[in-house]
Formats: sequence, C-alpha cells, structure tokens
Amino acid sequence: MDHDEAVERLAAYLDDELTSQQRQEIEAHLAQCQRCQKELDTLKRAQESLRTIFKSSAAKVDPPPEAWQHLQPGLESYRPSLLFLFRRRKWRIAATVILLAVLALLAVLWITGVLPGLR
Repeated sequence: MDHDEAVERLAAYLDDELTSQQRQEIEAHLAQCQRCQKELDTLKRAQESLRTIFKSSAAKVDPPPEAWQHLQPGLESYRPSLLFLFRRRKWRIAATVILLAVLALLAVLWITGVLPGLR
C-alpha cells in the first residue's frame, strides 16, 4: 500500500470499517510512516473532541419524542455524503469545522425554542 492510499484510508481504519487485509496493510504502513502516525493521532484527537462536544451538548438538551421522526428522514438521505467528506483528506478538517458549527447553531436554536415543533 502506498502512502497516499494509506492516508485516504486512515479515517476508515479508525472507524473500524476496513477488511482485515486492509487493516493489516494500514498497520504495516503505520509501523514505518511517522507522518501517517501523526495524522492518525490527529484524527483520534478530533474524534475524541467531537465525542466530548456531542456528549456535552446532548446532556443539555432533552428533545421531545417526535423530534427523531422529524430528523431521521433527512439524516438518512445525507449520511453517505457526510461520511464521504470525512474520508477525503483535504476536506476532513473543513467538514469537521462546518459540522460542528451547524450542530452548535442547531443546539442553540433548539434550546431557545426557535425551531418549531421540537419543543
């Protein structure tokens, strides 16, 4: 596996979405490549930061039961494209920042009651 291919698969590796053969190839590359080790560490830190932010935000909000019925259809249609952005090396950071900004805005609108039908 060449370096560029390994870099493109790091997010999938971190999310345990690779076959066992692909995992072995990535791990062999990581054993030799400090740049990829640093990239993987950066991805791990970003993932942990997102988990912390999501847990903190979720603890502050108590959505009504019907909220999921309103959100689920839209999430299902956009899920593949969002995951694609996180796997592209050049767009990973930008997608993370945009996603966090949108989630923060939605949380504020939700908490303040601006979003109709969710309170």
